[in-house]
Amino acid sequence: MRKTRNPSRTGKTQAKGSSAIGALPLCLGLISAATLPTAQAESPSATSESRNYNIAAQPLYSALSALAEQSGVQFVYNSELVRGIQSLGVSGQYSLEGALKHLLSGSGISYRFNDGNTVTLQKTTTLEPQSATTMPAVTVLGLAPGNTSDPYDKSYTVGNSTTATKTDTPIMETPASIQVITRTVMQDQQAYRLQDALKNVSGVQSYHPFGGDFENYVMRGFLQTMANYRNGIRIPFTKFDLANVERVEVLKGASAMLYGFSDPGGMISTTIKQPSATPYYSLEQRFGSYDFYRTEASATGPLSKEHGLNYRMDFSYLDAGSFRDNMGNDRIFFAPSLSWDVTPDTKLSLSYEHLEDNNAYDFGIPAIGNRLAQVPISRTYGGSPGMKNNTHNNLIDFRLDHRFSDRVKLNAGAVSSQYDKYWRSIYLSRVDETPGSTFGNVRRNAWFGPEKSESLTAWVNGTFEFETFGIKHKTLVGGEYYNNRMNYQVTDIRIGTINIFDPNVPTITAAQIGQFENAPYAYNIATEYTSKAFYLQDQLTLWNKLHVTGGFRYNWIDRYQYLSWNDDPYKQATRTDDLASPRVGIVYQPVDWLSLFGSFSESFGPAADYADGGNTLYQPFTATQFEGGLKTQFYDGKFTASMAYFDLERTQFFQDPTSDNIFKSVPVKGKSKGVEVDMQGQIYAGLSMIGSYAYTDATITSDVTTPANVGNRLPFAPVHQGNLWLKYDFSEGWLNGFSLGGGVYTAGRRYGDAANSYYDHAYARLDLMAAYRRKLGDTTLTTRVNINNVNDADYFAMRSRRSNLPAEPMTVMGSIKLEY
Repeated sequence: MRKTRNPSRTGKTQAKGSSAIGALPLCLGLISAATLPTAQAESPSATSESRNYNIAAQPLYSALSALAEQSGVQFVYNSELVRGIQSLGVSGQYSLEGALKHLLSGSGISYRFNDGNTVTLQKTTTLEPQSATTMPAVTVLGLAPGNTSDPYDKSYTVGNSTTATKTDTPIMETPASIQVITRTVMQDQQAYRLQDALKNVSGVQSYHPFGGDFENYVMRGFLQTMANYRNGIRIPFTKFDLANVERVEVLKGASAMLYGFSDPGGMISTTIKQPSATPYYSLEQRFGSYDFYRTEASATGPLSKEHGLNYRMDFSYLDAGSFRDNMGNDRIFFAPSLSWDVTPDTKLSLSYEHLEDNNAYDFGIPAIGNRLAQVPISRTYGGSPGMKNNTHNNLIDFRLDHRFSDRVKLNAGAVSSQYDKYWRSIYLSRVDETPGSTFGNVRRNAWFGPEKSESLTAWVNGTFEFETFGIKHKTLVGGEYYNNRMNYQVTDIRIGTINIFDPNVPTITAAQIGQFENAPYAYNIATEYTSKAFYLQDQLTLWNKLHVTGGFRYNWIDRYQYLSWNDDPYKQATRTDDLASPRVGIVYQPVDWLSLFGSFSESFGPAADYADGGNTLYQPFTATQFEGGLKTQFYDGKFTASMAYFDLERTQFFQDPTSDNIFKSVPVKGKSKGVEVDMQGQIYAGLSMIGSYAYTDATITSDVTTPANVGNRLPFAPVHQGNLWLKYDFSEGWLNGFSLGGGVYTAGRRYGDAANSYYDHAYARLDLMAAYRRKLGDTTLTTRVNINNVNDADYFAMRSRRSNLPAEPMTVMGSIKLEY
């Protein structure tokens, strides 16, 4: 996205203190202080006084940059909108609106003046006349769905997405369920983790594998692998810091046709903020309960206006304690990026990300009988103050975009990511549940050692738009190469028995840590996964109402595994597979505000799961999905809603309940069907909402290891799940600038394993928010306070009988943010 005077920034920081209530008065005081009378500078507007403009004829994008510099406004638009368009310029005395009209004359582009000194540009929509003698053509200049790249935009909706098709396609014309969490939603809720954003999406539950060191989710009843997507590129073994994230897109269901090896429940992709030609800067400090501190800063603007060279820098620092004993997380993240408009039709982009994360391994709380153990949620069973896993993630992303013409476009790129971790972790074996003196006893184990992963993705896409016999085509032809190598060596040492009900849990000493770090490795594992793929997709439009999407992908996959368990002889396994993945979908849009859709799609996996003690790699298991539903949009696209029915079947892997090896897995086949409803946007002037409901009927249909599990519910996913968040922005009177919001998040009973041997009860959680925003000259000051889990709901992220993570109790988060 290009702007002529703004990128965006979300920020995160939180209130100090180990008590949520203790932080509340401070946060409210910050909001009150911000309301003190302050001189405000008047922003330019459409009706500003006439002034002299002198902008020569030139490419429209550079003419808009000149107008922004001379007028002081900020233009927000997609770079594709102006690519290849010449402007006649403007010279003489004009109002701002008059000058803008001259620059846009004949371009087919309309404009909208917003709050925050910004002007949004968009393609003019023309309604065809009903006949030659009745109604003339009408140009519609109404409000469009939000532009998420505008830092001052308050919208909860977007109109287009690329995740479902790899082309810029209106969501109303996409034959798939896709939800987009905008930056505005994340700001209002002070999200800084993926899980904070995804709580707004139907049918998604957090999983927190391996002590919370990875981000894993359950979607449509099925557990994802440890990989999410960045700008549509698979990034394994990583956490995403939201400091440079523009929005989060969730594509439901199987998606192998475009992305190859993927999870059938859906995929999660972050869209990253891009450099802007318009200077924009922000600084935010957050502070919160349990000694939570987070700082965010961002800067963007031109390095050379003459040569179209722009930069961006995003930064965050996190230092957080926890309500859990000996737990905590500190993190440094920075992400510089450059973009170069080589010509009006060619753009080069280069970005880098570095994340250093130190996180205490939290194995959670085990189950006893059919419930979670009745122990304080603050209690942990391993570790010591300062004992943390250390992770370094580095990523380099290069991209080329070129437009040969309005109908032929090319984009290509390469993404390299490196993951380097050192584990310092304590985990539990199975708890003794035999009545008697040993009831509650459990052995602790130390898991120490290095783990590394390297991934490379190279891709090229060509998009061709043409017509045949009145049928419009948007054809995508592409290819992708993906390689991932992972290896780790760890020691696995038994360190004695404790009782989970004894509050005096022995601390791991410095001498023990030194012993674990120098012990010989028990496990040595190396894996490699290589995929080469070709894909073809055609999006057809008939009569401007019927949209048909069809395509296929052909994959050549090579897998290799080399491992040793506890001094066993090394075991090697290799496997080569060829797989074809089809997809077809249809959308019928009888009126602008309603779409009916249906689709069939497939996915395949796993990547490196093995059988026979490591001697054999499992064959890739396929998943199939049928989906149908409807989508609606109202108020010029400012409010959207969707409802989908899905029927999904796949094989996935769960931890072997008969083994102490936490990495040993067994295959279980399941079937999931249900209904999902999602709504978001503005429902009244100043009143925005985002809400969802999911009914998920997910059951086990085959389990060769434990046939008695057939008919049980798939673990982790509730039958019923829902949420509703409302926010009101005051714009008049003495409350002008204030915002109030709140939301309820609820889920039914969730089982923790395939045997349905234990469960967590249903819960409902209440979150509240208050904010105040004020202009201070050219600077915008925002203060905000969020109280999460106001009612102190007690619930868990389910993982296994031995490991379940309690949710955070009531917490308070406050923030102060400056933008200019």
